[in-house]
Amino acid sequence: MLRLIVEGYADEVKAFLKEFASLPQHDVKFISKVYQNDILENGKIRSFCNFEYHPLDEIDQPVTVTFATKEGKNLSFTLLQGNVFRAEDIITISGKVAAGLLK
Repeated sequence: MLRLIVEGYADEVKAFLKEFASLPQHDVKFISKVYQNDILENGKIRSFCNFEYHPLDEIDQPVTVTFATKEGKNLSFTLLQGNVFRAEDIITISGKVAAGLLK
C-alpha cells in the first residue's frame, strides 16, 4: 500500500485526486476527508489517499491522454505502456503508442 499526500487549494486538490483515482494503474483504497488540522496557514489544504499501483503492462490496460487546444479541440492518443508526469505546467509523456499513430 502506498500513500500519496497532496497539498494545494481545495479545488485543485479535489480535481487532482479525482483524476488520479480514475487512472487504471491506481487502485485507490481511501481518500481522506479534510479536517480543520488539514487546513494550512496560506488557505491551502492537505489531503492524502492510500492506493496500490499496478504497472500498465501487468494489468494490460492502455492509458488515453487528451490535450485541449486553445481552439477548443481535443487531441487524444493512447499509450499501450508508459507514464504521464505533470509538474505544474510541464507535462512529460513517455511510452509505447498504438501502431499507426506516428504515421
